[in-house]
Amino acid sequence: MKLFENEYEVHLSKIEASEIEIADISKKCEIEISNQNNEGHYLVEFEGRFGFKNEILCAYVQLDWYRKFWDYPMGLMYHMDLMKRLAEFRSSEFKDISDIEFEDDGDWCHLYFTIELNSQAGKLIEAFNEAKNVMEWIDNKLNLAQEEIGLYISSITEKYSNSRLFELPELINRLNIATTDKKKKNEKGQLLEELTVRFFSEIKDLKIIERQRTKTEEIDLVILNKSSEGIWQSESTLILAECKNWTTKKAGKNEYVAFREKLVNRRGRAKLGFFISGLGYAKTFFDEDLRNSKDDILIVPIEVEEIVDVLSNGKSVQEFIEKKYIAAGK
Repeated sequence: MKLFENEYEVHLSKIEASEIEIADISKKCEIEISNQNNEGHYLVEFEGRFGFKNEILCAYVQLDWYRKFWDYPMGLMYHMDLMKRLAEFRSSEFKDISDIEFEDDGDWCHLYFTIELNSQAGKLIEAFNEAKNVMEWIDNKLNLAQEEIGLYISSITEKYSNSRLFELPELINRLNIATTDKKKKNEKGQLLEELTVRFFSEIKDLKIIERQRTKTEEIDLVILNKSSEGIWQSESTLILAECKNWTTKKAGKNEYVAFREKLVNRRGRAKLGFFISGLGYAKTFFDEDLRNSKDDILIVPIEVEEIVDVLSNGKSVQEFIEKKYIAAGK
């Protein structure tokens, strides 16, 4: 009797998939492969399932993405349309993709296609890795396009930002005034964004490709890491930075969890994040960090006052960040 003969939907961990022979699997079932983290959430590396089509093992890609949570520079529709075109190219040139379907229903965009695998014998994990490699080929092309668009938008934003014209002492002085004056809330966001951008721009080959200032004056930065020096050479392609210049509340567990989720949602391309707080950190922030210390995501806490001190006194941003990085990784 074949494995999963009486089941249609099957979930396996990667370890289980590495122990199962493709030849032993029922042709009737579809299998999802992913691991669970300590919180019980599935860490999805391949969005789709594995099953048989005319006796041939295939990977069925299932992408259902929601516009509300999309924050890349290139819009969701254009991103998925480019993905569809890349799938069509592989279908034409490599003959390993078929059944391509795309739908935009307003709130959601859906893209489905089938990867026809070469792995028809051996362990199931080999088919999983082959499907991941095909998706990585597509994702790499998409990521390059997103990065180029992000750099272009960032260059325009910088060009037309009044705060970039301020010398550093004036920028810091204006930020201090705006932080205590509720009437200057919008100006505070602009000044804080500029200060944070200048801070990370001190590091050679770190490029800001996305910047966002929310209604609550939270600053989100996405940084492209092209550095081959020091700590950066072993870090992820993307680095996230979030700045909360609160004056009445320390960052705690909720802020940590929300920021970590942003890192996770970057599809494995962001493993390092800098959380910058205006009023420091509650104990719950560090407790939550300790609870997740076995994961490969690293969140480095920095205070706004520390950034001001480093820039004001001409200290090395590289050395400062390295010390914070090492301390956070212990």
